[in-house]
Amino acid sequence: MRRRPHANHAQASAWMRKHPFEWLEVSTYPAAYSAHTTARAIKTGDRVAVSRHYGPAGAFETRTTTTEGGTTVHARFIGKAVNG
Repeated sequence: MRRRPHANHAQASAWMRKHPFEWLEVSTYPAAYSAHTTARAIKTGDRVAVSRHYGPAGAFETRTTTTEGGTTVHARFIGKAVNG
C-alpha cells in the first residue's frame, strides 16, 4: 500500500485565507473515515493537530468526494464564525 503525502495544513489554511470562498484540495485519504474526521476537524476545531490552522471554529467549510485514490477533502475559508 502506498502512503499518501502528509497534508500541509499550515500552508493550505494560509492559501485559503488569501483566497476566500475558493475551494482547495487539502488531501486524499485511502480511508473514508480519515477524510471525514479531517474534514470535521477543519470545520469544528476537534483535533488540535489539524484544527489549530483553521480557527476559529466555523471559519472554514469542507466537502469530501470519492476518488480513485480514496476520499478527498476540499475546504474553503468563509470568514469569521458567527455565534449562533
